[in-house]
Amino acid sequence: MTQLVKTVLRVILTGISFVWLMKLKNQFKEYKVEYHNITPILLYGCYLGLGILSIFWTSSVRYTMLQLSMIIEALVFAWFYIQLVAFYNQISENHTRFSWLFGIATMWICLAFMLGLFLDPDTYYRQTHGGEVSRLGGFIINPNELGMLAVLGAVMAYTELQVAKINAKQIAVLIACVAVLLLTQSRSSLGAFLIVTGICVLMSGNRWIIMGSIISAIFALPVLVQTIILKQGDIEEVMSMTGRLPFWEDLIAYGFPQEPLLGYGFMRISYSDKFDAIHSYAAGMTHNTFIQVLLNLGLVGAFICMFQMIATGVVIGRSEDRYHKVLAWLMLVPLIINSMTEFGIFGESNYGIQFYQFVLLFFVMKVKKTQC
Repeated sequence: MTQLVKTVLRVILTGISFVWLMKLKNQFKEYKVEYHNITPILLYGCYLGLGILSIFWTSSVRYTMLQLSMIIEALVFAWFYIQLVAFYNQISENHTRFSWLFGIATMWICLAFMLGLFLDPDTYYRQTHGGEVSRLGGFIINPNELGMLAVLGAVMAYTELQVAKINAKQIAVLIACVAVLLLTQSRSSLGAFLIVTGICVLMSGNRWIIMGSIISAIFALPVLVQTIILKQGDIEEVMSMTGRLPFWEDLIAYGFPQEPLLGYGFMRISYSDKFDAIHSYAAGMTHNTFIQVLLNLGLVGAFICMFQMIATGVVIGRSEDRYHKVLAWLMLVPLIINSMTEFGIFGESNYGIQFYQFVLLFFVMKVKKTQC
């Protein structure tokens, strides 16, 4: 039911974005879309193109086509949506920033999850560690992915606080996102949040803010280590990254050599539905987006993705658009950290992919008024 609702909503939103964009284009024909910095999106297209070709050798045609359709649909939505925002900002006096829009949207998502926590805890809480640890997300969404989404919401609030005046809405966004982040008990997302916060504090250049943040961190870190990082005091679990390290070792040692060049097919890591690790658990995904692409598209796919990320970094670094430049770098922090331990930007369909596509398109499309 959750998958069905998500799929229907995604298709409806993509359709609305397309219809609205076409309406604006027909109404304001003097405005045209210009394309710049297309190398990252071309390389991303090559990655998806290789995924389409992998249908001919994948270990599961059905699953490969399912993942391809969801990720391509997400890219189509992002393509229409970024143009839509750019058009709206050109024809309207009230400019709408991406960070403001998604900050508010994320706040409502966070509030919905906290409300669900009180109304239906069995659905919105996921029990782990033998029922001793409860994590927000439940059967609705993976807690680590929800944690990443909360950090991205905090990124939006931080960006708004830098480019606009401090207001109650952005403080509310930040509070809601931090609350949900802590309730997810996500170690990787907590680390991403601390890094993003540290960067924003240093960017402020205010000594008092920097000193206050350091003092706050000194008091907060011991509590965070005990309650979130060392769940039940199990340091061995942390050192093995919840069993991920031995799983990755088996994937590279035993899984990768069998299909080193082109992999097992898009989003496939074995000939069967799950890879049975010798020294760890069995799973259908790698919990690391870079190992995931190495397994499902081999060395060819891994090199394409590596060059794609390099091209993205170069475009962001060279951009003169300070707002999108800062926003993109801050967004990449939780996206890359999540990619190291979960689905990630080149993994199975998830929010991380959608936001990475937004980052790519920030610098590709610009709407300008043509000369009459």
